[in-house]
Amino acid sequence: MKELISKIIHSILTGQDYRTYVLATINKRFIDKVQELTSEIFEYKRSGDNWLEKLLDDTYEKKGKENKFKLLWFGGLNDKTVKNMTGGTSKKEVCLDLGKKNIEALRLLLKEFESGENLYQIKIIIKKDVERVELDDVESLFFVNIISAMKLTIQGGAWSEVGKKTEKGLLYTIFRLLKVPEDDYVLIFDEMKKKGLVENREIDAIVFNRDKEPLTVELKLLGIGNPEIGDEALARKVDLFLIDRLTEMMKRESEKIGVKVIEFRQENPLMEIYKFFTSKNVKCSPPESTTTKQLEGMINEIIDRWRESKEELRIVKKLKELTK
Repeated sequence: MKELISKIIHSILTGQDYRTYVLATINKRFIDKVQELTSEIFEYKRSGDNWLEKLLDDTYEKKGKENKFKLLWFGGLNDKTVKNMTGGTSKKEVCLDLGKKNIEALRLLLKEFESGENLYQIKIIIKKDVERVELDDVESLFFVNIISAMKLTIQGGAWSEVGKKTEKGLLYTIFRLLKVPEDDYVLIFDEMKKKGLVENREIDAIVFNRDKEPLTVELKLLGIGNPEIGDEALARKVDLFLIDRLTEMMKRESEKIGVKVIEFRQENPLMEIYKFFTSKNVKCSPPESTTTKQLEGMINEIIDRWRESKEELRIVKKLKELTK
């Protein structure tokens, strides 16, 4: 994961599109999970009829978060869908019940189409070495449903996970590259927000200038297609708003209300951050003139030394000192 985060941070700080790395992660996880689920389906199909119901029942008996996800997928569902259907719960027994109902509903629906003419048929054959199993029309659609449900879960989870892990690492890297003293910044972790140590739950960092005045920083690795993100951030009136891209209208609005917006999708976003910090009397140094390869090496070293738990302990101590 650290190698991936380093690549994403390098892309961001050189004004490139980082999303290809996230998509590569999603595709890798997707392929791995397809193999895993297919192997289980292969074994259960070989064992006889009603294999899908048996697969659901057996998965229900297994413990662990991963098996909870599989229980949802084998029923053609995902966690968000179940919670929407039940008003917020996704307990295992609920997942099992809804999964079986979903399977039966699909069976009934397919029966209605059996008499239809000129319909395409989907038949899936699973092969392993010299062995093979063939799923019938109904089972093949179940298989497609299972894989689709799994893809939705992986896709949403990967964007969230990579985003959370990258954001703090990115800010840490920026502060290190600009040589902001360790005592002059605070990275805000989720746990601090939960404990109420930080009033604004959306702030990602606080930087102190030479006069010990705090500057609030908010970071969003979302693009121009999420205008509500920009609206909300501007309404909070942070001092510095870092984002992949923002609409021209929102940038004009930010100028009116005194929020400095710096987009990462430009030639040298690091220099723009440095200029802002110096304008606010923050102790820092300009980014070194480096080749792309050298910058990549520097980022790798920083992220390799980055210990989130250690950094969090240091910052909690710092916050307690500030709030005495």
